[in-house]
Amino acid sequence: MSETTSSTVVVKVGGSIQDDPAQIASVMRDVAGAARAGRSCIVVHGGGKAISAAMNAAGLTPRFVAGQRYTDGPTLEIAERVLAETVNRELCAALADAGARPYPLHSLGTCVLLASRSGQTGKPGQPEADLGLVGRVHTVAGEVIRGLCLQGFVPVIAPVAVERPRVAGSPGKLNVNADLAAGTVARAVRPGAFVLVSDTPGVRTDATRYAPVLDHAAVGALIASGVIDGGMLPKIQACLEALDAGVPDVSIVDGRVPGALARALGGGPLDGTRLTR
Repeated sequence: MSETTSSTVVVKVGGSIQDDPAQIASVMRDVAGAARAGRSCIVVHGGGKAISAAMNAAGLTPRFVAGQRYTDGPTLEIAERVLAETVNRELCAALADAGARPYPLHSLGTCVLLASRSGQTGKPGQPEADLGLVGRVHTVAGEVIRGLCLQGFVPVIAPVAVERPRVAGSPGKLNVNADLAAGTVARAVRPGAFVLVSDTPGVRTDATRYAPVLDHAAVGALIASGVIDGGMLPKIQACLEALDAGVPDVSIVDGRVPGALARALGGGPLDGTRLTR
């Protein structure tokens, strides 16, 4: 899709709000409300805490590198099962309860993400770190997603991708950081707005303050100084990818605040940080 579609919005849902039924119901009501108002809504979700809990129950220890989960074979099996059969299903149920028409898209059904294996560079100048069976999405089936939106569905996308090209001996699928997956979906469908809904008041600028607005240069300085680190890095990378693709409205909002997503989409006061070029 070569032009930005102002009526389309990509919403990435993550953080601890996914562990709170009341908070996730609130966010899904905002999505459903936007859909009723004529917006084409696309949801991309994570599930990190649920995956870690399932790993711990299986006697596996989660490991993270620069904010991304190191993924071996057993971890991939757990991640795929949790994302597709638990998290995606719960989000679809919450959307349906709110009056929307969800359509699940995941690697155990219809997968719209193709990825190749990649490491993670972290801060500028650092060597790439091995993340195992982790990929970066290089192809999004944008026409499939758009077609579902035109039929009145809300696509709900889980971040496990089909591996292309497939490496010999590989299971054929790759775990993908949900923030980065969402950024690539936004690049592909060129929405009018890209909103990351998480459990943070926005992007921190020091130990106590959060910025209402940040541009490219300010983000680069915060990364270089180490203020932006860990799990915030992929969120910022996703936002920058969307901005570079021409998405005009990019923000990170606090999903713990009722109505935060609705205000972000409706032009109201932002409960978070807006990213600009």
